[in-house]
Amino acid sequence: MKRFLLALVLILVVVLGGFLLWRWLFSPERLNIVGRTIGTTFGFDHGVVEFYSMGQLKHRFLEVEKLTTAKGTYENQTRPYRFGYGFHDLNLNFVLDPEERALGKVYFEIPIYADYLYFDAKRPPAR
Repeated sequence: MKRFLLALVLILVVVLGGFLLWRWLFSPERLNIVGRTIGTTFGFDHGVVEFYSMGQLKHRFLEVEKLTTAKGTYENQTRPYRFGYGFHDLNLNFVLDPEERALGKVYFEIPIYADYLYFDAKRPPAR
């Protein structure tokens, strides 16, 4: 009887531990982190960020790898802005010109109340 109870408790611990491990490994947030890591590692940098002011396009960044929500180093709280890296499309023609590529990727921040649009553009839109 003692061995049976010990085996039952051991099975229960293994099953419960397996379930918790499964939930930790395959939670939606964990899968999202894994997906973003794979996308960043293999260079899925087709993102475009456009900033608007009063309905007019003001800035565009091409080949943005990802937008990241800023987190405090010591507070462990989310900051009220997002940031990313991309090529600044200075003439807003949706084409990465050689002089824009020569400037390299630049850092940009998106304030909490900014009007912006982020989308994936593997190919430029048809003109």
